[in-house]
Amino acid sequence: MTRRWSAVVLAGLGLVLMGCGLIEPPLLPPTTAPADLSASTGAYAEQIALSWRAVERAATYEIQRALARDGTYESAGTVGATQFVDAVVPENQGKWYWYRVRACNAAGCGPWSEPVQGYAGRPPAPENVQASEGEPPDKIRISWDPVPGATYYQVFRDRVENGTYDVVVASVVEEDFVYDANVSPATWYWYKVRACNDFGCSELSRAAAGYCGPRPIPFAEDEEPY
Repeated sequence: MTRRWSAVVLAGLGLVLMGCGLIEPPLLPPTTAPADLSASTGAYAEQIALSWRAVERAATYEIQRALARDGTYESAGTVGATQFVDAVVPENQGKWYWYRVRACNAAGCGPWSEPVQGYAGRPPAPENVQASEGEPPDKIRISWDPVPGATYYQVFRDRVENGTYDVVVASVVEEDFVYDANVSPATWYWYKVRACNDFGCSELSRAAAGYCGPRPIPFAEDEEPY
């Protein structure tokens, strides 16, 4: 009984001392990932600016970078604030970079944030370029995924996939699609798109083929143009 009473007294004394600030509670690592992580897209010529919300108990934040969302992440830096600027050399303008951040203190680090992507300078090339096949019947609709930070797009055409793409379908497109009406029916046309902003234009996208009217001969239903 005496030992149990002594333990209770000591525990109570510990609580009193902690309440008086004489004993510090144990330091715990952050338990949540930084929220609202964002990366700039073409806002600066040679840098990508990151920002996120503060995490409770965080003393520093670790930033990692990769060339793909599921790629190999490497350290980009450690800061004590909720902002970070990643320098980008001129030859890497228009290249996507993926970032993730976690909060740390002397006791350890919390989980990584969801990755976000950003780029410096001119935009990356548009992805998922598509051209309509037969509908509408009198023109070809070319579409692509919007590129964040791009202010307009340029669309080019050729009759073969590996051509020079000298024909300009549209030099200033502010939407994510355009129609090409200057085409002949039952004829394959190949299209490439590039995105532009104040720093310049991207490389040309991958090519996509389309036609208007009847399906071109001699291609069968299960064949692709070449």
